[in-house]
Amino acid sequence: MTYPQTASLDSTVSFLEKLAANLPAAGTDLRADNELRKRLLSVTQKLIPELETPAEACLRFLYNTLELPAARIAVDLNIFNLLKESPTPLSTEELAKLSGKNPDTKLLSRILRYLASLSFVREVDTGVWAASHFGNNLSGEGQSAGVANMVDNCAIAMVTLPDFLRRHDYKAPEDKSDTAFAQGNRVTPEEPTFFDWLKTRPENARNFNVFMTSHRMDVKTWLDRPELIKEITDAFKKVTAGKEGGEEKGVSFVDIGGGIGHQCKAFKKRVPDLKGKIVLEDLEEVVANAELEEGIEKIGVDFLKGQPALHRIISGAFCEVRLTSSSSSSTEDWSDKYARPILGYVRDAMDKDSLLLIDELVVPDRGARRYETQLDLAMLAMLNAEGRTEEHWKRLLAEVGFEVKDMVFYEEEAREAIIIAKKVAN
Repeated sequence: MTYPQTASLDSTVSFLEKLAANLPAAGTDLRADNELRKRLLSVTQKLIPELETPAEACLRFLYNTLELPAARIAVDLNIFNLLKESPTPLSTEELAKLSGKNPDTKLLSRILRYLASLSFVREVDTGVWAASHFGNNLSGEGQSAGVANMVDNCAIAMVTLPDFLRRHDYKAPEDKSDTAFAQGNRVTPEEPTFFDWLKTRPENARNFNVFMTSHRMDVKTWLDRPELIKEITDAFKKVTAGKEGGEEKGVSFVDIGGGIGHQCKAFKKRVPDLKGKIVLEDLEEVVANAELEEGIEKIGVDFLKGQPALHRIISGAFCEVRLTSSSSSSTEDWSDKYARPILGYVRDAMDKDSLLLIDELVVPDRGARRYETQLDLAMLAMLNAEGRTEEHWKRLLAEVGFEVKDMVFYEEEAREAIIIAKKVAN
């Protein structure tokens, strides 16, 4: 490969330096062209580890464990929101007063200097601070809850993972209670899993739920894909054809592990004229909090123990199962050991023409990126679960009597897909 001459490289670096020196305007221009923005982001991220010396790599990598805790302190003191909302920069003393926590100003200055070195905030003068684009990205209820969730709920599990895997001879157990999370947090027998643990910690649960809900906002969903809506409506007509009551008495949508019904309500809004009942399933204590509109029924179900007898109900056209969590009130993340019976109960309740749609992360068999791989290891640390590859999904579903009809990626960058499966004929 031919590389640019030194003079050309020098001019490229000079251009990037000018770009960085005028970040507010340059950032606005770049964000206006999303494809260009993503190209620049990708190439700069690839360059950093290739350009660093061993010493530089160590200084950056070995101390990045401090970055998330520092952001957590900033969230606790409301630093990001205070700076974002202020029309002028704020001094350390002003931030201390506005935070409502009365922190020592010398200590706060040390924290702010570190935050500024990471571009969480901008240092505009000695002891004077302003908002940064990075910090603004972490402001707001959902983002702040995400920082708190990662530090308060997940961090111990992640740093415990090496010892946990050594203890298990580098064989990932499938038991839902023997996890790095359980080991690191020294959980009691009464709260063996992450979600059991959350039940007695309302603030931790709130941060988890707020983050899991908010980080999905303004993101594409499977309901944006017309071909999936057509799959459902066509299957519904086929399932109900010739049956007593027809479409009026049929079931068009069953959301298994659907939390408090966000997907059910979104589906009804997307296809308001589709006949048939919509059914929400989750644990009894979860669906008790679901506020649903007419036409949506809620049923308390522990899907590890089966499907209700009336779920020839899933003679409905569409059954959605999520095997990784979208909220603490949704399904937990399940390893294959638990996924097999969950899927088996669903299969037995389905009509021969029903569709199983699984809304999930699908890791590529090759060339997986940071987003899906870090989520995969996070699920390992927290729940002994995993982000399954395409091949793994096909194998798992085949083991329990399904065949994969299609995988529709509605959010390609995040590898989020609807896996469409049908029962294998006996």
